Amino acid sequence: MLYFRRSPLLRRVVLPLTLLALLSACHKWVPLEPPVARAIAETESGTVRITLADSSRVVLKTGYMEIEGDSLYSVDMNTRPVTLPLGDVLVVEEKEAEGGKTALLIGGIVLVVAAAVVAVVGSVVRSSD
Repeated sequence: MLYFRRSPLLRRVVLPLTLLALLSACHKWVPLEPPVARAIAETESGTVRITLADSSRVVLKTGYMEIEGDSLYSVDMNTRPVTLPLGDVLVVEEKEAEGGKTALLIGGIVLVVAAAVVAVVGSVVRSSD
């Protein structure tokens, strides 16, 4: 905690960058093959993004999905109930992690933190001389 209080580099640059990197997930949306019922049944991520005929998009949790008649019943990411007519569904996409981008992100975070530690240790050593 001593380094955090003394180092403006760590407090103003490294921590916000780290938080930003962690908040921006390394993923992509991959289209699933129609029909909608099969596409939803085959998803493994627990989350799907649906593009509707009016070009709007909605992200839904698959664990709460049910297809009944010509409607899709589910909840959005805030657990609000959602009902969609299947005829309006154009595209169903599954959230998929991107390993390469995630590895680059983690490597970048490690390098930034290592540089910050070197800078802090260097400034502490210089100030104690």
